[in-house]
Amino acid sequence: MGKIEALWSQRLREHWDMTSRYLRLLSNSGFMFSLYILIVGGGYFYQQWVKGLPETFPTEWILLLLFGFFIVRSPVRTLLRSADLVFLLPLEEKLEDYFKKAIRYSYIMQCIPLLFLWAIAMPLYLHTVDHRIGAYVLVLIVLFILKAWNLFCSWAETFVFASFKYKGLRGVFSFVFIYLLLAEAPWYFLVILIALALVLTLFVYNPLQRQHLMKWDVLLDIEMRQAANFDRFANLITDVPHMQNRIKPRNYLKAVTEIFAYSPKATFKKYFSKTFLRSGDYFGIYVRLLVIGGIVIWMAGGDLSSVIIAVVTVYLTAMQLLPLWNAGAIEGPGLLFPIPNKVRERNFLSVLMLLLVSEAIVLGIIALVVGISVIFALLTAGAGIVFAFLFTYGYASRKIRRSSLEL
Repeated sequence: MGKIEALWSQRLREHWDMTSRYLRLLSNSGFMFSLYILIVGGGYFYQQWVKGLPETFPTEWILLLLFGFFIVRSPVRTLLRSADLVFLLPLEEKLEDYFKKAIRYSYIMQCIPLLFLWAIAMPLYLHTVDHRIGAYVLVLIVLFILKAWNLFCSWAETFVFASFKYKGLRGVFSFVFIYLLLAEAPWYFLVILIALALVLTLFVYNPLQRQHLMKWDVLLDIEMRQAANFDRFANLITDVPHMQNRIKPRNYLKAVTEIFAYSPKATFKKYFSKTFLRSGDYFGIYVRLLVIGGIVIWMAGGDLSSVIIAVVTVYLTAMQLLPLWNAGAIEGPGLLFPIPNKVRERNFLSVLMLLLVSEAIVLGIIALVVGISVIFALLTAGAGIVFAFLFTYGYASRKIRRSSLEL
């Protein structure tokens, strides 16, 4: 019995021992230095951008999307392992305290980024919505309470396989609540929503736990997804042996890979492009960084700043895509192809170059659309392309060649 009671503490200690090792490596890497420069530079341009905003700026809608995402996305970290489905399942009744600690831990860890987002959005809110700091502090308190409710409901949703309608209901309620909070709606609207939250808790989400058995498969899948997110981040600067990639068909993007011919010399162009689109989260990271880069260019609104932001965005994207090489040269079904390493290297560099150049061109177009002069829009795209070439055939080429020699 004592071992069961100490299980959470043991799992949490092991989890943070492993996490801290990767965090130390990340803190000493060039990636974190570049991220630091981006944050400092972005913070300066952000302050200048906020000062020039009119009070009619739709701050409420922007903060609604940002806060809503962090509030509604409320997975519970249980630190479960695959073997637990065999060894811990019979002890489910004795693990109530374990899962309570997991929920509390998840709440604390998810409130931290919410607090950072709240702090970052403070200048925007105070400048365009309400100049009173007390009103914004009240927003934070209510967001923390709403986060706790979402986490409780998210836990209840794990007791059913068909949880989409419950997630949708929770999401709609949370977004409406956050909007009315940010728009400073009359207090009785919020009172009505609080009463509605109580009704949903008692008659919708609470019964899920009473009427259904715990779905260990669902809990394990959620845990593996959360672990994989950090593994992909850590994989930027070091190999993560236990990292698992999820495959997503994405048939609607199949035509993209048809630009490469069917031939032995282009085999890995197709392989790497399909892996980029379907495996892990390479495609998602690529799109997110592109969107973030475009938003920062729009917010900064400066000619020279757009060039700098484009180069930094291309660099961050390139670092995120480098682990794609492992899928075709070190691990995975790519090892089955009788293709020389030199051909694999050339194919990988070609795909990497194509992706980075495409991103640089899109950033240049975004710069032009948001009002940057034509010359600097061209410089934005040009600087990104030049950096992509230097990175691909300089740093990336040396790195993958070195990894090939170590095989």
